[in-house]
Amino acid sequence: MQQPLVSIVILNWNGKSFLEECLRSVFGQDGGPFEVLLVDNGSTDGSATFVRERFPSVVVIEAGTNLGFAGGSNLGVRRAKGDLVVLLNNDTVVQPAWLAALRRAMDDPDAVLLSSRVITEGIPDRYYERNGSVNFVGHNIMRVFSRRENLFFCTGASLAFRKNVFGEPFDPEFFLYSEDVYLGLRARFMGYRPRHVDDSAVHHRGGVTSASRPRTLITMYQERNRLLNLLLFFSFWTNVRILPIFAAHAVAKVGLALVGRRYSLWGLLRAYAWPLFHWDHIRVRRRVLREERRVSEQDVVGWMTARVTNGESITGRALNALSGGYCRIVGLRTIERFPAGSR
Repeated sequence: MQQPLVSIVILNWNGKSFLEECLRSVFGQDGGPFEVLLVDNGSTDGSATFVRERFPSVVVIEAGTNLGFAGGSNLGVRRAKGDLVVLLNNDTVVQPAWLAALRRAMDDPDAVLLSSRVITEGIPDRYYERNGSVNFVGHNIMRVFSRRENLFFCTGASLAFRKNVFGEPFDPEFFLYSEDVYLGLRARFMGYRPRHVDDSAVHHRGGVTSASRPRTLITMYQERNRLLNLLLFFSFWTNVRILPIFAAHAVAKVGLALVGRRYSLWGLLRAYAWPLFHWDHIRVRRRVLREERRVSEQDVVGWMTARVTNGESITGRALNALSGGYCRIVGLRTIERFPAGSR
């Protein structure tokens, strides 16, 4: 029986220096029939011409402007012929069994959203021993799950999904950052469980796009999109309970912006003010997402973590204990209620 076509969508913005190695690794796959689509987000480094000349079988889609990760990925998905779509970062190199492992995992009809094992430069090895979950301020907290297949969302560096389930996967307003968390939340509220596919391995440089963008823009999108996910998916009462955690987190980041260069103060202020001026967008998207919902909010919260930091210092452990105690008091029942070996 002939295997179905897989559509591999690679987003590119001035990433010409990465494309040779990335595309050669993709075309070295022996995982059944596939097509490769490269969405070029208005690059000025000759990426589109380079790919047409070096890899003529790639379908090059020139957006003409920078649509961001969310909008560019949606454009590629619209043009994809396969029902199984794989989104892949341009600064990755995939291992030989990468695609075959994703395809095998998708043989299970309940598997609709999958993540490869993404090995990112600079991330300590211990963080790959157990997958992580998302906390209530939108940060990925590592080493939460004991079972290898469990994770809260699938990282956008290499994820596979069924087009007939999600259609265009992202809200284009996100532009970049946390759009993969958005898709994970969509899947969970629809009643699906994202899965980790350990045999599908990808090496990822990481942070390449961020390094070339202004700090104010990076801070604004990172913080705004974390807040936007809360406002789009969770009820008023749940957001009220989350508010003290988010407010403490915001105050800490403003303090760091005042004394250092890690965050932009103007970017943070823009992020926190954005919902006040765009409530119509939030209201419309909430309505659309509510129509997809098949499970309760408690079911989704139950896969999130109460931890606020990855830190293993005394301060980090104290903050996590404080946050966990608060969540228990206000009835936010997170993954920590299960014994470590059972989750």
